[in-house]
Amino acid sequence: MIQQKTLNFAKLKGSMIVVTVFALWFSVFFDDYVETVLSYVLIMSFGVLHGANDIRLIQSVTSNNSKSAFIRVVLAYVLVVAGILTLFFVLPVLALGLFVLISGYHFGEQHWSKSLLVHSSWNVLFYTFYGLFILFMIFYLKSEQVIPILEGILKISVVTEVLGYTLLFSGFSLLVFGIFYYNKGLVKSNLWEELFVLLVFFVIFKTASLLWGFCIYFIVWHSIPSLKDQMDYLYGESSWRTFGKYIKDSILYWAVSIIGLLMLLWFLKDSSENMVAILIYFLAAITFPHVFVMSKLEKRP
Repeated sequence: MIQQKTLNFAKLKGSMIVVTVFALWFSVFFDDYVETVLSYVLIMSFGVLHGANDIRLIQSVTSNNSKSAFIRVVLAYVLVVAGILTLFFVLPVLALGLFVLISGYHFGEQHWSKSLLVHSSWNVLFYTFYGLFILFMIFYLKSEQVIPILEGILKISVVTEVLGYTLLFSGFSLLVFGIFYYNKGLVKSNLWEELFVLLVFFVIFKTASLLWGFCIYFIVWHSIPSLKDQMDYLYGESSWRTFGKYIKDSILYWAVSIIGLLMLLWFLKDSSENMVAILIYFLAAITFPHVFVMSKLEKRP
């Protein structure tokens, strides 16, 4: 069974590389407008969808399906989302800092949780440094586009050197953890494959536009594997049949999320916020509870 799951994951990774190559080829033949529209469509569909079933996953993890428990879960979810949105308007530096940190942890956990052979509190740092290295790779490589967005959110000036130093720090920390874990035989994934994947990410972020590069990583390398994990947990397998069932089960939550985004856009229609900044607010608001749910899920045997 373990061998079969490993083979399936390897096959999925190969498919992800093929899709990535196609996406980069696509960017050569279409202009930025087409890339931007397609990026928003993919993020609003697959990107939001992979976090749309959080409430059901919470119920599954807690094994409490009563009506009162469902109401408590929904209220807690809504309060967390509203709280994060409020924090962005009150303390944007703190909100964005927390968002970047927790996103880094989430990206790292999604990628490495099945590869590490030891459960340790140190894994939290390893996951976080891996995710931060990826995030700041794109931040630094696309600094001319990223800095205006950050300054619009933070209301303070940001210099490229800060992004570069953070990239170096997260990369060095990741290197230290990687050397330790591989030397101790605590990782079952192939080192050269992992380095190749990081090289793929570098090529994506270097050659594609900011939004398209992020979209390729977020959808192909994060959202789709996450959807596979959720289907395996909820239905015992991941297939087109269970994907259809997943959509049916999560369509209401997905629709509510999209309506929430539209309401946020309407609320900020008269402000100077651009679409990317608003998208960051929205993704941050739904990311915090999603990371908590997926972390609980990853820790289950």
